[in-house]
Order: sequence, then structure tokens, then C-alpha cells
Amino acid sequence: MPKNTQENPIVLVLAGGKGERFWPKSRAKSPKQLKKVYSNKTLLKETIDRAKTITVPERIFIGTNAELKKKILESDPEMVSKSNFILEPEGKNTAPIIALASLLFKERFGDPVQIVLSADAYIQPIKEFTKTMKLAIEQANDRLVILGIKPNRPETGYGYIATGKTIKNGYEVKGFFEKPDLKTASKYIKKQNFYWNPGIFVWKTSTILSEFEKYAPYILTPLQSFNSFGNQKKLKSAFKLLPSEAIDTAIMEKSINTNMIKATFNWDDVGSWISMERVIPGDKEENHHIGKKVFYYKSRRNISSIQKELVVFLGVDDIIVVEEEDVLFIASKKSIGDIKSLLASLKKNNSLQKYIL
Repeated sequence: MPKNTQENPIVLVLAGGKGERFWPKSRAKSPKQLKKVYSNKTLLKETIDRAKTITVPERIFIGTNAELKKKILESDPEMVSKSNFILEPEGKNTAPIIALASLLFKERFGDPVQIVLSADAYIQPIKEFTKTMKLAIEQANDRLVILGIKPNRPETGYGYIATGKTIKNGYEVKGFFEKPDLKTASKYIKKQNFYWNPGIFVWKTSTILSEFEKYAPYILTPLQSFNSFGNQKKLKSAFKLLPSEAIDTAIMEKSINTNMIKATFNWDDVGSWISMERVIPGDKEENHHIGKKVFYYKSRRNISSIQKELVVFLGVDDIIVVEEEDVLFIASKKSIGDIKSLLASLKKNNSLQKYIL
């Protein structure tokens, strides 16, 4: 555990997402970051415990909304202090909440180093995460620092980073590339200087605020004008003026002040049911299971999350079965990409809306 000094970085854990691709386990009022997925801890608790290896609990903050704050404190009152929540009135992607948090950190702490983590990542081993973060913190004097993950497959669900010349413990960033199609992703992984973008950032508070002033004043200025940390009504008015925009497009893709540190840990975005194949151990037929007993017979490459005492698969391949108390979800793996369209259809049916809330 790091010593409790002002030199410790601030960690902002982003935990406001809906996790739609993890439905029906993840719902609007109880999203995946509050669920136990690959261990006996929730994804959020895994992230908080990880953060405690690089700073002290008093300097860990959660960015979310008021409803999820209540759920988080109900699930684990000791996870973080009640005062260490930064609440967004509505979800506007990552740039507005990072700008808001940075203004708060400036007011409360001066100019600390910030680390931004998402609440839904799989990261192992922890000691390598800690080591990589320490290297990133060293680079964050006057630069934006992002971590990069060396790809091991042509992934179409992640953004990519292209690096330039080598610097101490890392690389200069040449460019960012949004989620590619499969053909393009296959080209990227053949390039030695292309990395996945896991959305893990490190910077000094003054540096990121300067970049907001330069590249995204349309986000920063409304928040500065209202100066409304303790007034949710004023903050709500400010947020209505803001676009829904990721920090990647608002700042990172525009900045000429960015370094990348190569991560030495294993990482995965626990973003969909398909990701379970990578973070949950499988049997010899590549079936992956969460929950109570399951028996696969002449069945391969299935993913299941079951609550019943026993579920048996006979002669079925490449399907996903998820059982919750009120929903049984069955999908082919090839169609799982349509899950958001499915939820949009459910939302239009008044009698079915309750199953996505």
C-alpha cells in the first residue's frame, strides 16, 4: 500500500456506463461494473483494489451518476468514501466527466497527477499493472500519457494507437485510429508500432486542463462558468450545453503532446459475452461457463451464465445462454453483435421495457 502523502496520484474510475452488450446480466439500474464476472469481486471492486496498489484510498474517486452512486454504496459501503464520487447529471461519454473531475481536483488538490481507469477491464497480473503505472507516472510531468496493449488478434472492437520514435520507457504517439473493420485490423497487427488503446490515461491536472482549453473549450468553458461542484441543478444546466464526446476525439486525437507506455500486463475489455472466452477458463471443447453446474455433451465453443442447479447442453455449438431471475437469453455467437439493436426493439415495447432497466 502506498504511503499517504500528497505525492500520491489521484485515480478517477469511470463507472457510469450501461454495459448494454452484457445484457441481461447488465441492466441500466444494475450495470456490469456492479456484477461479479471473472472473480468473486465485482468489476468495480476489482478496479478499486487495483488502484490501491498505486495510490491511497483517500485519493480514489468514482465518476458515475447519482443512481449508481446509491447502488455502489449499497453493495459495498467501504469501497470508497461517500465524498469521493463525481456525479454527472447525464451520461455524455468520457470527455465531460474527465473535464469536470479535473476542475474539482484542481480546486481540492492543486496540480496532482491523475490516472483515469475504466471500471470494466480484466487486468492480470496486478504487479505488472503497478509497475507499468509507475513508469507512466514518471512520464506525466508535462505530457499526456496513454497505455498501449500489444495486440494478439485482429480485434475490430478496440481503437488503435500508432507510435513514433522511442523515448525513455515509451514512445511518442503518431496517431489514433478508431475501431477498424476486420481487413484493416489484420493489417494493423502486422505493424510493429500499432497497439490497442485500453483507455488508461495518466496526466497532470494542469496539463489536461490546458489541452481542454486548447482543443475542447466548448466542453471546459460551460463547466468553468457554472463552477457548480456542489450544485447539481447548475451542473445539470451546464451538462445540457455539452456534447456527448469521448476523451479520445475531444483531446487525444488532436494533441501533439502525447506519449505511450507499453503495458506489460494482460488486458481485456470485459465488454461483451464474447469476451468471456478470453477471461474465463474453458474446457477442452472451448466451452466457457459462469455460475452453477453445467454439463456439456457433444457441445463446443459455447458461453453460459446459469443460475439453475444444472443445465445440460446436448449437441449444440457456438451459442450463448444467459439466465437471470426474470430473463432467459439465448443467442448464436455470430448474431451477438446485434444485441444493441435487440435492446432498442425491446425498449419500444411498453410491456418489455422493464426487462432492460
